[in-house]
Amino acid sequence: MISSGIRRQGLWALPVLLMGFPPAAWGDVPGAAAGGVAELDAVVEPFFELGMAPGMAVAVVDGEDLVYARGFGVADVETGEPVRPDTLFYVASTTKSLTAAAAAVLAQRGAIDLDAPIAAALPDLALAPPLSAATITLRDLLTLTHGIADGGPVVFRTAYSGEHSPELLLRLLAAYPPAASGREFAYGNLGYNVAGLVLEALLGASWKEIVEREILAPVGMVDTRASLAGAGARLAAPHEPTADGFRRIRFAKADANLHAAGGHVSTVLDLARWLEVQLNAGRLDGRQVLPAAAIAETQRHQADQDREFGAYHRDGWGLGWDLGTYRGERLVHRFGSFAGFRSHVSFLPEKRLGVAVLVNDGALGAMVADLVANAIYDHRLDGAAAAATRRATLEQAAQRVAMGRRQLADHLAERAARSQDLPHPRAAYTGAFENPDYGVMRWTLDGDALQVTIGLAESTAEVYDAAANQLRVELTGGGEVVTFAFADGRAVSVSYAGREFERTGD
Repeated sequence: MISSGIRRQGLWALPVLLMGFPPAAWGDVPGAAAGGVAELDAVVEPFFELGMAPGMAVAVVDGEDLVYARGFGVADVETGEPVRPDTLFYVASTTKSLTAAAAAVLAQRGAIDLDAPIAAALPDLALAPPLSAATITLRDLLTLTHGIADGGPVVFRTAYSGEHSPELLLRLLAAYPPAASGREFAYGNLGYNVAGLVLEALLGASWKEIVEREILAPVGMVDTRASLAGAGARLAAPHEPTADGFRRIRFAKADANLHAAGGHVSTVLDLARWLEVQLNAGRLDGRQVLPAAAIAETQRHQADQDREFGAYHRDGWGLGWDLGTYRGERLVHRFGSFAGFRSHVSFLPEKRLGVAVLVNDGALGAMVADLVANAIYDHRLDGAAAAATRRATLEQAAQRVAMGRRQLADHLAERAARSQDLPHPRAAYTGAFENPDYGVMRWTLDGDALQVTIGLAESTAEVYDAAANQLRVELTGGGEVVTFAFADGRAVSVSYAGREFERTGD
């Protein structure tokens, strides 16, 4: 069992492995056999030592017991603050499992109907034909079978700029086309963004309050929050890899762009509680904290998918969970990725084993999060025989890391070689440019560097193709190209994300 009393009172003797330094002195996880902890150390530590993330936290749940919880490396390369099991990480799309569970609990109680048309909750939502709010249900949104094309300004505003209101999002949805896949399952954020609006309309509270009341409070996930207030130094900083290490990057989240498809920070200790609830039909520490029927509903196969994701084959989707297999074993899982972060939450229901891994790098770190979870599962499935497989996997991973860093060095060298001499003075590129769907893009100068913001989204720009007046930005965490149009030596518009932004001022 996972004792919330022990956790909240800070009685953990927290293990920390600083990069390049031996582990600090630590005590065993309460209730875990020392030999078992040492065995898992031998499984996990070699993967972290490959240098794929500045920091990592890992928790393992076996049935009703938390058997392992460790922090490795640093939460911030600039301060050297160590990662502990109670370090906060942004978990991105792992939030979907919480949002969907809240809806399932409410439906089981009879407070909402998952199969009612969303038109009843959102009467002002007018979708582009043949789409209709009268034929889309909350279940369709949560199973990602709603048939509305993903992405676009709704996803940008909720996940990046933070500039939105329910009224604005409903207006923007009216222009969304049908998904190319029709009503087949198609992964994305939009369904959960709209589901958040539906829940808020039905219950008269924000989606954040609903998830807190229906899930986080009953489960005792006291450190999982959809607000950054009070997170402070406990929040791991995001990083990106360099040619030979890691660099801290800007944390691109604030309360306004924490959303129903990706809106929480959490710890592996809280996620271990979430795993115990999943593995035990809603029971935690011997108590029924969530309805068993609601938990079963979220894990039930509700939509088909057929795709490979690393070592996992995904064959279905429940409510907020990917359903699939790992080495032939049923695996229920939900991962999350965002600039500088990766979360892995998964469990083998038939083996009653769950793993949570959080890292503060979203590139190489994405690889190590899955490798660590796989190694833990292999250890359970194969015992001592898994050691040989693990050694081979470590060798392959080391080669992939070396190759990845070489490719990154080449990419950075290529970018550095591009001419940074623009056809016009840099001041000519500054100003405010507006798109009615995406908002106002503001370009300013900081010394000789061009800076761009759209609400909370911001980036330093570098020249991509000088002759074409194209700049490279990272407003959504990856490289994107914006193109300026000029008239009489002055920028009059900017093209970004397939949309035109017209100048509105200096």
